[in-house]
Amino acid sequence: MTELNSTTTVNEEIFSCLDLENPKSFFLFAGAGSGKTRSLVDVLKRFQKENVHRLRLSGQKVAIITYTNAACDEIKRRLDFDPTFVVSTIHSFSWELIRPYHSDIKEWLRVHLTSEISDLKEKQQKGRAGTKATLDREKKIDSKKKRRDYLNNIKAFTYSPNGDNTSRDSLNHAEVIHIAAEFLDKPLMQKILIRKYPILLIDESQDTQRDLIEAFF
Repeated sequence: MTELNSTTTVNEEIFSCLDLENPKSFFLFAGAGSGKTRSLVDVLKRFQKENVHRLRLSGQKVAIITYTNAACDEIKRRLDFDPTFVVSTIHSFSWELIRPYHSDIKEWLRVHLTSEISDLKEKQQKGRAGTKATLDREKKIDSKKKRRDYLNNIKAFTYSPNGDNTSRDSLNHAEVIHIAAEFLDKPLMQKILIRKYPILLIDESQDTQRDLIEAFF
């Protein structure tokens, strides 16, 4: 892992990490307004000139994850909307990663909901009957049971990074992140990700959920 600081030639160091023959992981530490995103775009434009043809020949892409839709739009614009660069928010990227694996998502939800129901029941046994907390837990248990029982009826899961996701076949924002993180623990998913995106860059990684960042590394 390479740590970059103000004593290095930052753009050159970043570019050297994007060597397709010998890529390296790195963190770029810098304060707000210091030009991190500008450096990222400058390096990617150089990469675009020197290496993008190799990725196109192999059907691969560069993935760039940012924290906001506004940042996505800005980076896409500065890279001339080149389709070789897939720029998305962490939720959009995670959803695209997991959405083909319907049966695995269903099984993850079944296990996760069962565990949550068990935890709530344990708290119910320790709580006092008739209190608001007890009544709220009972509602949660009932809701989670209904959702678990309905899983077999779902033909395909849905998710909108910018929506409320309240339908019975939808995943919520937290679930998409947790599922992606757990799936990425599996060697097969890691191989699929690397084969599709030999280079993955995360802008503003401090705003990304810790378990997912750890899964990427």
